[in-house]
Amino acid sequence: MAKKEQRIAVSFRSDLKYTELSVLVLGFIRKLLGIADEVFFKIEISLREAANNAIVHGNGRDPGKFVHTEFVWDKSFLRIRVRDENNRQVDLQAVEDKINHCHPLSFNGRGIMIIRSYMDRFEFHNRPGGSEVVMEKKLP
Repeated sequence: MAKKEQRIAVSFRSDLKYTELSVLVLGFIRKLLGIADEVFFKIEISLREAANNAIVHGNGRDPGKFVHTEFVWDKSFLRIRVRDENNRQVDLQAVEDKINHCHPLSFNGRGIMIIRSYMDRFEFHNRPGGSEVVMEKKLP
């Protein structure tokens, strides 16, 4: 039996104004799936945090680098991948330490803390040519 997953990918330059493009795609998916306001809010905030982190921390706002987002879904889940094009290995333990010692009002580490609390799954990976965040929300 074939999978019923759907997929949309979009890439954009490392400029914060393009975060809105990924949110527009998310809004389209919301209409397809009939995602409730409360659930959509959590997914949208998580997507904004991940995209902004990729732009600012991953790509250093370099307009020559891109952020790659991929949305995969079916009626039971929505998975979002956000990948930057940084050329360095991120120290995952340092990221974990930052998260574990993050104050909710801090400007550092707050985004990942928000994503972890709003999404059902969160992963961070060093990939060749960039870092990747994978987050997933189960849909009722």
